[in-house]
Amino acid sequence: MPFEELADRLKGRLFLSSMMGRCDAAFCASRAGGCAMVQLGAFVLRDDLDEHDTYNPQREPAALTAFMKNQVDTCRAGAAEAVGEDNVPVISANIFPCTDEHVEISAAAFVEAGGDLYELNAHGGIGNDRERGTGAMLFIPEHKAKLMRWAEMLVDGGGPVIIKGRGGVIPDFTDHVKELEQLGVFAFHINVRGEDGTPDLHLLERIRQATGMLLLGSGYVTDAKAARAMFDAGADGVGIAEAAMNDPDVFLKCRP
Repeated sequence: MPFEELADRLKGRLFLSSMMGRCDAAFCASRAGGCAMVQLGAFVLRDDLDEHDTYNPQREPAALTAFMKNQVDTCRAGAAEAVGEDNVPVISANIFPCTDEHVEISAAAFVEAGGDLYELNAHGGIGNDRERGTGAMLFIPEHKAKLMRWAEMLVDGGGPVIIKGRGGVIPDFTDHVKELEQLGVFAFHINVRGEDGTPDLHLLERIRQATGMLLLGSGYVTDAKAARAMFDAGADGVGIAEAAMNDPDVFLKCRP
């Protein structure tokens, strides 16, 4: 799907933001109503685990491609059944790689599987991320170069790329988003959860001022008022996560 068409489909709309251990193909398809995009995953790629499941897929390229294709096809078919062919949301996958090789093979697998948007998880955590330079720790100064290298690898892979971060990791994302935009990253996704249990909308405003690329915001969105506040702060698209766990119709209810 052309980048401009993707952007048009996401602007001013709500999407299902990925949740670790929750957003498999069936769950995402069941939340398609009122959604502009659903985010599969997070899928974690780790070399230190021998057992594999829905959220820790095999890393061998052919197996990973087959896994991704099954997730994408199952999600797309389920969404089409639920909301109709014309209303199937954009399908993204949130992926947590640990090495350069993981980045390369997962990007190739997702593109070959027919997914629409690859989202790099620079948001979560799975252990010794500070030492390893993974997850949210990609944004700290000692790992910034790796973040930019991975972003460039993903852009060079040919598919549109989202980089997802979260507030509280570093005080200012301005330099990061400017560099990511220059590399050709399609969108920046920021979880604006504040330390006091409320969304940090000022963070979203500062990022909006720093970049012209598509900006996605999520964190504590449970109703139309919260969604509207995030759009007003500068988000092009607004994500809902936990509020969607027990309510399949939350996106219809939260439309601003």
